[in-house]
Amino acid sequence: MDKVKALLDAYLSRKSIPPFEVTKQEAEQIFNDFSNELVKREGFGGYKISLVTRDSLQRFHGEEPMYGVLTKPMITEEKRVELWFEKHFIEVEVVFLCNECREDNVPSCIEDVRLGLEIPGTRFNTWEVSALQLKADDSAAGRLFLGGQVELPVKLTSLFINGKLMGRGKPDFIYGGPLDMLRWLTKRVRVVNGFVSSGVFVGPFDVKPGDKISVDGDEFIEVQLVSSSK
Repeated sequence: MDKVKALLDAYLSRKSIPPFEVTKQEAEQIFNDFSNELVKREGFGGYKISLVTRDSLQRFHGEEPMYGVLTKPMITEEKRVELWFEKHFIEVEVVFLCNECREDNVPSCIEDVRLGLEIPGTRFNTWEVSALQLKADDSAAGRLFLGGQVELPVKLTSLFINGKLMGRGKPDFIYGGPLDMLRWLTKRVRVVNGFVSSGVFVGPFDVKPGDKISVDGDEFIEVQLVSSSK
């Protein structure tokens, strides 16, 4: 089985596939090959950081946070956001726009700070997967909605789905706050450009086409989730 091709075909066709087993070394190689193929086709948009809390690490049996690659079409400011795959989460995150960020120049390298909604979308047909399987799947990179500008530290933020309060929170990660997670990323990729979704601090919650999402905090966000046009 060509696992990279299976993921790429699922991505391009907006279909889902059953999870496959991977070793740690295999997961890293599949991630590199899969994300490189996505960037070749769609252009580089930035990064997403996942598994930033102890709860998320335990849920997916991970040892440390991990990152995925975002392509340009994944990132949007349109208030009707297409869901491309079968399974999606919604998460409130702080998003940085980075210009050649390195460990020694954070935060001066940051050009913009936004409140955002990351909407992970796995190519697998279930969220019952391991951290290694998520890694192979480009950390379930799906969509990233860019909300308004904010200043750090962000205040208590609330997330609503169809008018129902789902959760409240502020960034509190295993390595600190959003800037600490960006520094962590610079240690992994050395030079960071593009948008960086720094880790979930409200969520994740399952979502589907038709759901109306609103966020109340330093900025107010309201988006409608819709089915893929493909």
